[in-house]
Formats: sequence, C-alpha cells, structure tokens
Amino acid sequence: MLIGLAVIASFVGPWCIEEDPLAQNLDQALKAPSLEHPFGTDHLGRSVLSRLVHGTRHSLILAAVCVGLSVCLGTIAGLTAGLFPGFIDNVIMRLVDGLMAFPGTLLAIVLAGTLGSGSSGLVLALVLSSWCDYCRLVRNIVRSTLNKPYMEAGRLLGFDRFFLTRRYLLGQITPHLFTLASLGMGRTILNVSSLGFLGIGLRPPTPEWGAMITQGLPYLSEASYLVLFPGAAIFGTVLSFQIIAGFSKVHSQ
Repeated sequence: MLIGLAVIASFVGPWCIEEDPLAQNLDQALKAPSLEHPFGTDHLGRSVLSRLVHGTRHSLILAAVCVGLSVCLGTIAGLTAGLFPGFIDNVIMRLVDGLMAFPGTLLAIVLAGTLGSGSSGLVLALVLSSWCDYCRLVRNIVRSTLNKPYMEAGRLLGFDRFFLTRRYLLGQITPHLFTLASLGMGRTILNVSSLGFLGIGLRPPTPEWGAMITQGLPYLSEASYLVLFPGAAIFGTVLSFQIIAGFSKVHSQ
C-alpha cells in the first residue's frame, strides 16, 4: 500500500502540485502546516509537500537503478563463479570477500565521498557496496543445483552449461533474487538518505529526504514537521519493502 502511494506520488504528484520545490519565498519561511501549505514550508519558504513528493521520485529511481545494476552485476559474477569452479571462482570470491570485509554503508560513504556528490557517483558507490550479496547468493544456488540428479542427467545427455543455466538455474535463482532485491530497495533508500543527511548525496538544492532532515534540524524546536515528514517517508517506504521481502520469502519456500 505505502509502496503504491510512493510510486503514485513520485510520478503523478509533480503534475498535481503546482508549487516549484526549488522556488524560495522568504516571506513564507517556516509556515506551519495549513490549507495553503499542507506540510508547511521550510526555512527558505519552499513547500515541504512539493519537496517531499519530488524527493520521493529521486529516492525511488535512484534505489531502483542501484538495485537493478547490483542484481545484474551480482548475477553475472555469481553465475560465472558457480559455473567455472577453480581459478575463476577463487578470483571472484576473493574479491567479494575483500569488499564484504567493510560494512556496506561505510564503504558507500567512503566511495561517495571520494567520487564526489551527484547521482552518478552516488549510484556507483551504492552498486559497488551492494553487488556482493547477490553474487554470493547466486553462486551458492548454482553450486548446490549443479549437484542435483536432473543436472547430472542433462550433462550426460550432452546439453551445455549455458542451456542448463537458462533452462533450470534461472528458475531457481529468480525467487531468491526478488526477495534479496526487495530488502536491497529498502536498504538502498536508507543509504541514499543517510548519504544525503551527511551532505555527500545529491547536490543541493535537489530535494532529497535525508538532506531535508539535515536542513530541518536547526529548526527542530520551532518547526518539527521539517524533520517529521521526511523521516516518516523514509520509515514507511523502507518498512514496506521489508514487508514485501518477508512475504516473497514465505512464498518462495
């Protein structure tokens, strides 16, 4: 439900809300929620509702791009490691072990800080810090599935490993990838907001949930809604993806 509302808000909301999320009006600064401004205004007189809606689009699109690239990169690497045991498997898995030795969020912060702010650096940092989970998942499924009797029979009948991968392995991998990707969406949204909160996410004045919280902190005592609304958006969206992942895990078992 909340995911549907977030998607609708991200794509339909900007057309329904006429207020420019970047337009400043100091005469309207720190106005409490009202009929004119349902979510109030920030310290520069910008509509919090407009910025929240546009920030939803940025957060969802960034998360979808990061998770999609991570799934593709991790699946390719995991299939390669699982289908070619020995040297190739060892090289890929040692790389994965090295990257996973660092906490994912810390690695994303270091990479984003090194690459600079902006969407391209942010996407690259989040992909490099998260593809390893998908690689290990796919590799483990491939290695366990290759020992199944029907895979042995397929090899004895002369089918190559690419046909067996397309015919049998992808069907085994997809449900687990969907569950992990659902968790990844929530985690990525949280990471995007965390990086924005630290000032190394999207460049200002781009509306983004984490940056909105940072900008609202100095006015917490007099305008708590500046932190409450973006915080609630992050909490609700991440929780929704966690719930989706839980349901998909149950159905995949």
